[in-house]
Amino acid sequence: MGQPDAHGRGRRRRRSGAFTLVELCIAMVIICLMVTLAVPTFRLAVEQARADVASANLKTLWSAQRIYWLENRRFTSTLADLSALDLLDASIANSASNPKAVYIYRISSASDSTFTAGALRNAGGVWAGEIQVDQDANITGTVVSSHGDVVTPTQ
Repeated sequence: MGQPDAHGRGRRRRRSGAFTLVELCIAMVIICLMVTLAVPTFRLAVEQARADVASANLKTLWSAQRIYWLENRRFTSTLADLSALDLLDASIANSASNPKAVYIYRISSASDSTFTAGALRNAGGVWAGEIQVDQDANITGTVVSSHGDVVTPTQ
């Protein structure tokens, strides 16, 4: 303690502007709890955004198929045909050979009047599933996590 004052009591020291170890520990616990609660929501939002990108790419694929149909009166069964005519981005057409691709795009079936194309969620993660588009631009499918979370692409 400091020097005694006129009444014989010790003066209190002024507190410095630093935090105590207890205060820092409490702050860290609060931050950790907030992060723990936010991470699952963040992961779900990221996967929803990825599914929406896949849905948009399938709509692009649908548009390319429609243009191909107008020129040939049939739908094509390969992404290479659409890419060769510069109707489809190469990253979509070559997604099967890209190990870092989040979705792998493919044309499941094609005939003179119908087609179905899909975006398969690339394995190696928590998420699995497929999103599909048909000749009428109907987007269907879901992506499911191993934790039970379900993502449906927005139209």
